[in-house]
Amino acid sequence: MKKNFNNVVITDRKFNPQEELFNEIIYFEEGIFNRSSSYLSKFQAIIKKAKVYKDVKKQINHLKNEEEITLYYSSLEDILSNHLFFNFNSRIKAVAIEDGVLNYYQHSLRDVSHINFYLKKIIAYCFNLKMKSYRGHTSGIDYEKVTYQLVREPKYAVRPEKSKQLPLPKRNIIALNNNILIIGQEPYGNLYSISKYTQKLKELIIELKKDLKKLDTSIVIYYKPHRHGPRLSENFFEKIFIDLNFVYLNDDRSIENIYFNDLKSSRLYTFDSSAVFNIHYELPDNLKNSLRVTVMPFHNEMLNTLFSRLNFKVLKE
Repeated sequence: MKKNFNNVVITDRKFNPQEELFNEIIYFEEGIFNRSSSYLSKFQAIIKKAKVYKDVKKQINHLKNEEEITLYYSSLEDILSNHLFFNFNSRIKAVAIEDGVLNYYQHSLRDVSHINFYLKKIIAYCFNLKMKSYRGHTSGIDYEKVTYQLVREPKYAVRPEKSKQLPLPKRNIIALNNNILIIGQEPYGNLYSISKYTQKLKELIIELKKDLKKLDTSIVIYYKPHRHGPRLSENFFEKIFIDLNFVYLNDDRSIENIYFNDLKSSRLYTFDSSAVFNIHYELPDNLKNSLRVTVMPFHNEMLNTLFSRLNFKVLKE
C-alpha cells in the first residue's frame, strides 16, 4: 500500500499502525471502555468519550480545507467517525475498516436504539461535534465517498464488490490445547438488562457442561468478559463451576491477543462475538479443523449464515 497525500488514521495507543503508510496518525486516550450498568453511568461514559473526541478534532483542524484527504474509520454510529464523515471536509474520501462482524450482515439505524443514538447526538452537540442520522449500512459502505472496505473475508462481506482483503498475517502458533474459553458479551447487559444476559449465559454454560461430560474434567475453563458493559462477579461463576478448574480473566487486552499469546484453547463458546470469527481467520490453515466453536445467537440469527459457513456449531436461539 502506498502512502497517499494526507492519509489519516485515528486510533488509540494499544494499536501500532505502520507509520510510513500515513501522513497523519492521531492517538486518543487508551481505555475508554463503557462499563455502564445504568442510564446515568451510560450518560457519563458518552460524555467522557465526547471530551476525548473534541480534543482529536482540535488536532486535525488544520486538515479541514485540504483538497485531498482520506479518512479510515469503522462505524457511522460512532460520534467522531460520524462527525468527520459528514461534517469535516466535503472532499473527504473514506475507507471503512472492519468493525467486528458488522461488515458481514445487514445493519442500519433500524437496528440501533433510537434513544441511545439521539442521546449521543445531543451530547456530541454540546462538545461542538455534529452527528447525523445516516442511510444504509452502518459501515457507510453504501455511500459513494467510501471507496472500499477492508475486511478479513471479502467474499462473505456486505457489498463484496467494494471489499478488499485486510492485510493481516496469520498468527505463529503450533498447536491448540484442550482447554475451554467462554467469550463474554456484557454489552448485552446494557441492551437487554443484566438479568437477561445472566439468564442467557447460564443457558450457554448448560450446553458447555453437556460437552464437558465427554472431555477430561481436568481441563481449565476460562471466562473473558467484554471490555465494555457491566461486570458479573467472580462469585457468580465460582458457584456455577464449583469443583471445576475455572479462571476469570480480568484483562483489558484484546481477546485475540490473550488467546494467541496465552490460551490457545481448542474449544470456544460465545453468543455472537466477532472474536471467534477473528480467531478462526488468524489461525494457521492447518489448525482450523482443530478449533471447535459453539455459538448461541443472543437476540437474532443474522450471523448464523456466516458462522455456518465457518463450520461453527450454531445453537438454536
